[in-house]
Amino acid sequence: MKMLLWKAVVSLSLVATSSAAFADPIDDLVAAEMRRAQVPGVAVVVIDHGVPRKVQGYGLANLELGVPVHPGTLFKTGATGMQLTAAGILLLAEDGRIGLDDPVRKYLPDLPKTWARVTIRHLLNHTSGIPATPNGDFQKEYSQAELLKIVAGQDINFSPGARWRFSYTGYIVLGFVISRVTGLNFAQYLQERLFGPSGMTRARGIDEQAIIPDRASGYELRAGKLRNAERISATANSTADGSLYLSALDYAAWAQAMASGRVLSPASWAEMAKPARLTDGSTCGYGLGWFQNGGAWSHAGSWQGFQTFAMRDTAKDLTVVVLANGEGADAPTLGRRIAGHWTGGASAAAPVTTADGTEIARVAGLLDDLAANHVTPAKYVDFAKVDLMEMVAQYAGTIAPLGTRREVAVFASERACGGTVSRLRARYDGGVLDVRLIEDAEGRVSSLDIVPVSSWDAPL
Repeated sequence: MKMLLWKAVVSLSLVATSSAAFADPIDDLVAAEMRRAQVPGVAVVVIDHGVPRKVQGYGLANLELGVPVHPGTLFKTGATGMQLTAAGILLLAEDGRIGLDDPVRKYLPDLPKTWARVTIRHLLNHTSGIPATPNGDFQKEYSQAELLKIVAGQDINFSPGARWRFSYTGYIVLGFVISRVTGLNFAQYLQERLFGPSGMTRARGIDEQAIIPDRASGYELRAGKLRNAERISATANSTADGSLYLSALDYAAWAQAMASGRVLSPASWAEMAKPARLTDGSTCGYGLGWFQNGGAWSHAGSWQGFQTFAMRDTAKDLTVVVLANGEGADAPTLGRRIAGHWTGGASAAAPVTTADGTEIARVAGLLDDLAANHVTPAKYVDFAKVDLMEMVAQYAGTIAPLGTRREVAVFASERACGGTVSRLRARYDGGVLDVRLIEDAEGRVSSLDIVPVSSWDAPL
């Protein structure tokens, strides 16, 4: 059966390479996004009820050499790869080698006592309170022990389980757990336990020095021109928060495994689907390695000139994946538009007409503060100083180049995750930002995520 599926993917991809001769609306969507964002290359996967319907490459994997993208081209995943780290942890739990509700210090006893109540599950669903990123130098090489020491020396943001906040560090630490328990680094372990059994024959960990056939180059846009992505250390490219190469063929194989419930046990798939639950009893829209909105699971990644996105509609048994090697790509919007085309049309997003003007004004002020690289700590809750200052600096770099702010609107809002979870958009002279935030009862921000989107009405 596995060989038949592989042949189906290969034959489909060979037909799809002649996109000019077999153009369809998905090809048009991809071409439009590549033009808009100056993206050199894209790969797309559509798996419907476990059957590959489209596995195709577009454009160039490498500009210098003029190498085209094909279904076997390898892209860096960024955080989209977190779902695979989560699956690897679930396999260790199936083996009885770890417990999801075990304290992480059981496996990494050198961690400080402030981590005593942090569990494996907290790390998986981003409710641990540990820092968002390690406060280290991405250009410097560290041993695993040195990087863990840096992480352990940073302040905890909040009591484990009290809030939800996305943390790359959480998945980095999960990689350390995998190494401590198995004696393998996380990519080697995934190769043995996940990639092989799933038929992901090209997937592998990142190694910039190795000779890797079909590896795409990542590109950044500077002053309107594409440049090779800035070099970073091998350490920063070896952690379990998404340091993987995957091709469209690899993700097609993984999507088929998800559709058929293979590789993981039914109990593990059920664990992956459970939303994060806080100590106050409220739930958040994140499972184990996936954002969740009802039956729609999704995750995006951004790393070294690559933008990636995977979504799985569990009700319709549809998986769509977009892999791009240009940092300006809006992979989530492209993926949702492809899914909408496949299922009969993606509805354009629109502001909520009954939105509270006070909320809009508060968020507009917050964005203006960020654009000026100014922080008012009283507007935030349960942020360690280093995490808060790093977040503000990051978003200042995102917002300031866009120029004058013209409009802010609420697109969705609900009571969840210990407060109010809102989705807003802000229009600037230079582009549109998607803003996701969680606020407590006093209107203080407990989680904030800001990313550029291709249009005001891009599907949510």
